Amino acid sequence: MADTQVRCIVVTPEKTALEASCDSLTLPLYDGEFGILPGRAPMVGRLGFGLLKMRNGTSTTDWFVDGGFVQVTRDGVFVLTDRLLKPDQIDKKQAEEDLAKAMTIKTNSQETHALKERTLTQARAKMRLAK
Repeated sequence: MADTQVRCIVVTPEKTALEASCDSLTLPLYDGEFGILPGRAPMVGRLGFGLLKMRNGTSTTDWFVDGGFVQVTRDGVFVLTDRLLKPDQIDKKQAEEDLAKAMTIKTNSQETHALKERTLTQARAKMRLAK
C-alpha cells in the first residue's frame, strides 16, 4: 500500500468482510458523516447505520454498515460492524416492512424508546440505500 492510499478492513462477527485500499473513505458515524484521507490522525468512533463509501480515482464503491465502531490508526481503518452489505443486497420491501414495524414499537420506558430510535434509524438508512 502506498502512502497515498487508505487501508480499510471491515470485520463482522462471522468473518473479515472486506479488506481493501482506497484513495479516501467515508463512514456514517453515530452523529454524522466522517471522511478519512491518507495520513489521518488516529481516532476511535461509534458508527451509525448507513453508507460506507470507498473512492478510488473517479470510481466509488458503496456498502451498508450496520452500526459498530471504527478505529483509525497509522496502519489503517478498522471497522467492526454487525453487517456489511452491498446496496443491491438490501431488500427494499423488507426495509419498508422493518420501518413500519419499528414505528409501532410502544415507548413506555427509556429502554424501549432507545430501541425504537435505533430500529427506526437502521430501517431509514436501509431505505435510503435500497435499490
